[in-house]
Amino acid sequence: MQQDKRPLFTLTVEEFMELNKTIIVDDRYLRPEPKKNEVEKPEIIYSEEAALITNYTKSTLYSKVNRGEIPYISGGKPLTFSRSQLSQWMQDGRPRVSEMMASEFLKFKKDTK
Repeated sequence: MQQDKRPLFTLTVEEFMELNKTIIVDDRYLRPEPKKNEVEKPEIIYSEEAALITNYTKSTLYSKVNRGEIPYISGGKPLTFSRSQLSQWMQDGRPRVSEMMASEFLKFKKDTK
């Protein structure tokens, strides 16, 4: 059955059931192959990589950090960001940091009641 090149609609019910059993038993075809030689990306990134992720220039990043519009770890030199915070910030629609802090505070207050 493995080397059979017939279309599915030509199989009998028994052949189709046998084919399904082989697919279920040999599920390596269903799982994606792990990527080889992929280095885990660091959590802390610098302004160059943050600029690539956000599509902002480095000067725009510095301006947004100064105005509190983007989450950051260190505002000095070097400017550092958290990869997970940046991606979450972008998924949330790029809110201001003050809006994020207010929503976290309200969520905290709601959980403590």
